[in-house]
Amino acid sequence: MQKKKLNKLKKNSKFIFKDIKKFNQIKKRYLHKKNKLIVGGLRLQGMFKRNFNEFPLITIIMPNFKSKMLAKSIKSVLNQKYPNIELIVIDGNSGNSTIKILKKFNKKIDFWLSENDKGLWDAWNKGFKLSSGKFIGIVDSSNILYPNATKILVKYIIKNKKIDFICGTVKKDGRLYGGYNPKDIYKKFNIIPSSVVGLFIKKSSLKRVGLLNLKYKIQSDYDLLYRMIVTHKLKGMHTRGNEIFGDLGHSGYSKKHNYLKTLLNEAKIRYNNKQSILLILLIAAFKFLKNFRKIIK
Repeated sequence: MQKKKLNKLKKNSKFIFKDIKKFNQIKKRYLHKKNKLIVGGLRLQGMFKRNFNEFPLITIIMPNFKSKMLAKSIKSVLNQKYPNIELIVIDGNSGNSTIKILKKFNKKIDFWLSENDKGLWDAWNKGFKLSSGKFIGIVDSSNILYPNATKILVKYIIKNKKIDFICGTVKKDGRLYGGYNPKDIYKKFNIIPSSVVGLFIKKSSLKRVGLLNLKYKIQSDYDLLYRMIVTHKLKGMHTRGNEIFGDLGHSGYSKKHNYLKTLLNEAKIRYNNKQSILLILLIAAFKFLKNFRKIIK
């Protein structure tokens, strides 16, 4: 029965609709002489996506900065077997070659913009603000989303109405990463290694938690996860290990920082989130000794 409805939804494209009011808001915000932004997508053509009870809208945010895999990443989202998807691309002013790629997909991407930003976390926040899906996920422009990823995701969303976020298994360099244990937030830093392609959060739950904190140049995603799990006690779950969402790549945004700086920054985030100082010191000492060679390089 659901398969028939899915085919009907695809055929009639009922999840795309014209909205003059929203179009005028977009036009007023982005299309004026003083605005130096380069923007495009379906929204600039007056076309918007909508939510359905059985087919919730899934927003995919794709931050980009000079990624050589941008076109492949976009295609991986557009080729999803689940039809009700909203794709938003936030580019950090990568140049003309990137604009050409984005314009090529102008009638398929829901919204894209290219402008100077304050880094990866700023791009995430812009995407969050622009999203209208029931669930929101990040797919970096160096990552590939497998065709069944959102179809699997929606299956869990429909069966688990009260869940706040869902983690899917991802692959990197031939290894699988996945699983979620809320207790790990107290003893690990990289608690959800799939957070840039396998993590999807309910929009209403994200509003409770708030956006990423730009004062953290690195690990701001960890700070977000900490607030999700500890401060606001959101309910999360993971998919089965053989349900792989995609391939992890390497972001085009700068990640030039030494390991010691990373370790200190992680400890700062824990402290600001009111974790036990003793536990912070114990974890930091353990990680320092375990990764001593990386630190002294």
